[in-house]
Amino acid sequence: MISSQVTDGIVNTMLRQMGAVKIKTLPAYINIVTFRIEDEFEIQYVYEMKENDTIYLQRVTPYPYFLGEPENSDELIAMIKEDLDGYVNAYESDNFPLYMEISDKAELARKKLEKLLLGEKYANPEDLKHLSDMMSKVIDMFSLSENHTTDKKPVLKL
Repeated sequence: MISSQVTDGIVNTMLRQMGAVKIKTLPAYINIVTFRIEDEFEIQYVYEMKENDTIYLQRVTPYPYFLGEPENSDELIAMIKEDLDGYVNAYESDNFPLYMEISDKAELARKKLEKLLLGEKYANPEDLKHLSDMMSKVIDMFSLSENHTTDKKPVLKL
């Protein structure tokens, strides 16, 4: 515990030197939970329970996604169960490999956008406008796909 307090102190000092305007350190319990759907597919969650009763829940794999701030442990378990049940159901679909491929590409796009934003050089505004237009089309396609969902198991045509 003393070691982590010293580390926190050093990190917080450096962050203040970098210009941090507020740092609030609360004792917390960080939990990493892994569920194995199949040998080749796991879902991992991280939840942090603070002494002030605040809980933060994030899915870490297959891709990072903040799930929310459950009010209590019952809601925490319910949120994990709902997300996990969705993945168990999705995993059984023939569409799952394609879904994961799209998800991986979306994550790669997010990382590339982050690199453009935080990189040392400035992105070309025309390129950014083109990317924005393309993303609008992708979002429109997601909306269209939501309207085409069915209770029948789809057959993937290549």
